[in-house]
Amino acid sequence: MEPIAIKIEHWTLPDGTPTGEEPEGIEEFRTDLQNVYASFVRGQSGACGGGLYEFVVNITSSITMRDVASAILGGVAYDLVKSGTRSFFLHPLIVAFEKLRSKNQKRDIEIGELRFSFQDVDVIVNKSGRKPIFDDLGDIFKALAERFESIKGRTGETPYVIHIPVFQDPDPRFCRFRSLLDVDETIQVANSDSYLKYWGVRYNLEGQVRVYDVQRSLLIDTSYMTQEEYWEAWNKEWAKEAAISQQGAPVDDKIRRD
Repeated sequence: MEPIAIKIEHWTLPDGTPTGEEPEGIEEFRTDLQNVYASFVRGQSGACGGGLYEFVVNITSSITMRDVASAILGGVAYDLVKSGTRSFFLHPLIVAFEKLRSKNQKRDIEIGELRFSFQDVDVIVNKSGRKPIFDDLGDIFKALAERFESIKGRTGETPYVIHIPVFQDPDPRFCRFRSLLDVDETIQVANSDSYLKYWGVRYNLEGQVRVYDVQRSLLIDTSYMTQEEYWEAWNKEWAKEAAISQQGAPVDDKIRRD
């Protein structure tokens, strides 16, 4: 059985050390994963002293999303998929993470992002709402399996990345749809239902960025922004406004000197 590779990164409570104050049971968590996967777990001290932050989990598998979809449609659980010598076996990760959470109930230990790198597509799931992300993962993969064919582009191309979920921006400053932001978020309705409303999809050969309406199984001919793209656009606008403001400064200085 070919192994799954798992990389986990998380911020820790600053305590003057490079890694910071890590969660209780983190070494046992590392061992539990290493017994099953090719894995490593890395903590890094953050600048804020508010506590532990959400984990980012990257999962790389030799199996294809097409294989996973076929298995799920055939009645196999999403976390126990096998295809020949290859596998997509997530159950030990889920058990290990729940054990870690149970030992740190006074701290907000959650997975904020799950990135699945399959052979044919990357599926990036960002936490929406208060429930742990694993609670909704079965429904997400079922929806992916049922709609995998309808998500192809105009030329029949499978997207190279799927962002789950994306939202309609109530104040579309840069784009109609986007991912949730880490700060200053204005989208109020983000919950488990959001995973099955809109996805962001990108195609390599077609060079297209589109939004997929999950309920209607329909590609919308409009683009979306990831969190990183949104902040990049915001910074460019801020820099432009700052430059315009600085261009007017000499005139103001002249008026004051006169």
